Formats: sequence, structure tokens, C-alpha cells
Amino acid sequence: MLQVCSKTKSNISNKIGRCRYLTSSYKMKYYFLVTFFISINGNEYFVSVKKLQEIANNVNTATNSTWQAAIPGPIWSTDGSDVNFKPLLGAFDPAQAPQVLWDHDDEANNCKENGLPKCFDAREHWPECASVIGHVYDQGNCGSCWAIAPASVVSDRVCIESKGKITSLYSIQQLLSCCHECKVKSDKLNGCEGGWPSPAWAYIKTTGLSTGGDYGSKQGCQPYLIEHCDHHLDVPVYASCSSQPDVRASKCEDHCNNTSYKKSFKEDRIKVEKYYKISPCAAQNEIHKYGSIAALFTIYEDFPTYKSGIYQHITGKKIGLHIIRVIGWGEEKGIPYWLAVNSWNKHWGEKGYVKILRGSNDVRFEDNLSAGRPKMH
Repeated sequence: MLQVCSKTKSNISNKIGRCRYLTSSYKMKYYFLVTFFISINGNEYFVSVKKLQEIANNVNTATNSTWQAAIPGPIWSTDGSDVNFKPLLGAFDPAQAPQVLWDHDDEANNCKENGLPKCFDAREHWPECASVIGHVYDQGNCGSCWAIAPASVVSDRVCIESKGKITSLYSIQQLLSCCHECKVKSDKLNGCEGGWPSPAWAYIKTTGLSTGGDYGSKQGCQPYLIEHCDHHLDVPVYASCSSQPDVRASKCEDHCNNTSYKKSFKEDRIKVEKYYKISPCAAQNEIHKYGSIAALFTIYEDFPTYKSGIYQHITGKKIGLHIIRVIGWGEEKGIPYWLAVNSWNKHWGEKGYVKILRGSNDVRFEDNLSAGRPKMH
């Protein structure tokens, strides 16, 4: 388990940057969608291994760096071609999401600290749910982070609310295949091309999620159907993602695709009674009381090279948006951080985890925080 906090104290700016989205006319929205999907399929998502090596070296030698990068090797690109980051990401710009009615939650906007510890790890606070909260997913060669984050937050919170009696993982596959509002409506696009997490929350509230474990796990009603691959590692474990064919989400099914699972699809589902945005100043209170939250942020070219330490953007261009699950916070050498679980398997970063600079809204990490409250039977 990662060390969550060091004993070193330091004063650091706690100013949270706020993003302000400008309202757009229909034409502007149309223009954005066209250019956005051109950029998805264009060069913006491809980076040469040589450039990534330069980025990693710059991070490791920068005097202001708070983290270490892994130097890209052959596994990053098996045939020497540019690395495609598209399957690593998958979150669309929330400003362009279909309109959903977020629920209001007073606690999610309560910025008064209630005796919070300097360090917190949800796995340690709820040890009966440590295996669920600490679970690291692998999205494979699929831009499914938008589905993984909400579904995994539900899994964590159901376990916590049940006091460890329910340790099921809830189905990413169902969201990926069935949440049509989450995706841009086009016969060429599907859940693996990306999606919006806000309508995913709405889907979980109205339709509910069945259970479903990892690829090949035979756990739950609808397990994940996309196989593991190596997300730019030093040492290969699985086949590289760049060697995998493009994948598509399977057809939406209203029954369990796991024939060995005994419950029916209908009786297996769980819903959230509310879903809501969380103010940055209230995020620690929310995690401390209810469990993990989802955070959508900007990915730059240096982020995939992360190996250890507290990530903050050092160098490289913006390549897209990503969403992960935050399970705690802490300090290391006087620098505050968020403790988060990525979805690029256990062989990336700190065994699948990443620490991200807290309190300065680096990479706009504190702009788009969300969660849902499970509706327990």
C-alpha cells in the first residue's frame, strides 16, 4: 500500500483555480464538435517515442519536478511508429455534454473542515472494503475512463454503505454499451471512442448498474469484455496497446452475459439516489464521509510517463481529457497531493496509483469533481 503522508510540514498555496465555460451558440457548438472529433482522429493524439523520451528526461532533470518519469522503451511502440494516446483517454469536454440535471447536495458544497486528518486513505479507513476501493482497472485499448470512474465510485460507496457486506464491482461494460446519451450519436463512434461522465451518472440513477468484474474474471452479471494491454510501460507484461486492434463496445444487452452468474439482470442492479458536483473545498469532507469521488482533468504529454512522486504538469502539449477516482490525500516532503486510482492497470505508475498536486488546480484537476449516493435496497 502506498505511503500516504510524510511527517514534513510546509506552507503551500491553497488557491483553487476556477474554470469558466463560455456559453456558445448552436454554430459554435457544432464547430467545436467537428474540430474536436477531427483532433481525436488527427495527429494531436500521436506522439513519437523520441519526443516522449525527451519529455521524460526533462521531467527527471527539472529542478522543480516533484515526480519521476519512466523513460519510454520499445514497449511504447512495437514497430517504431508514433504512440497513439487516444485509447488511454476517453473523456469528452464537460462543457459540451448533453444537459443533465445535477442534484444538489449541501455537504458537497460545505467548505468547513470537520477535523480532517492531514493524511487520509479510504482503503485504510474502511479496511473491510480495501480490496474494492483499491481495485485497479485496465481499460485496455478502449477510451472507457468516462465509464470506469462513475462505476468504480459506485462500487466503493456500495461497499462502504453496506459496511463491507457487498463487495461486488459494478459493470463498466453496461455503461460502455448501453449509455447512449454518454456518447456522440454516430454510427462510426461508440463507447470506446470516448464519452461524457455526467450522463453516465444520470443513467445510473434512472436505469441502474448490474455487477461486472474485470475482463476474463467471470465475476458479476456483465464483466468487462475488452482485454488487458500494456499502457506504455518499461517492462512488458501484456501485449502493447499499440499492437491491439481498435475495439468497439459490444451491443447493449438487458441480460447477464456471464452464463455462470445466478442472479438475473433486473434483480442485480443498483441505482444512485442522487448524483452531484463537488466543490473543490468540500472534496476532502466528501471523501472522508462517503468514499471515493471522480475527477476529470487535462492530460498532457508528460502524464503517461509518470512513474512515482507527486505529479504536476512539467512539459508537453495537451493531448486530451481523462477521468479517474480519488480515494484520499496526503503530504510528501511538505507538498500536498490527491491520492488517485488510474485505469491503466497495476503496472503503470505506483502500482496503478498516482499522486497529483493538491490545492493549486494543476491540470484543472479540481474543476470537475463528482460523485453519487447509492440507493441501498
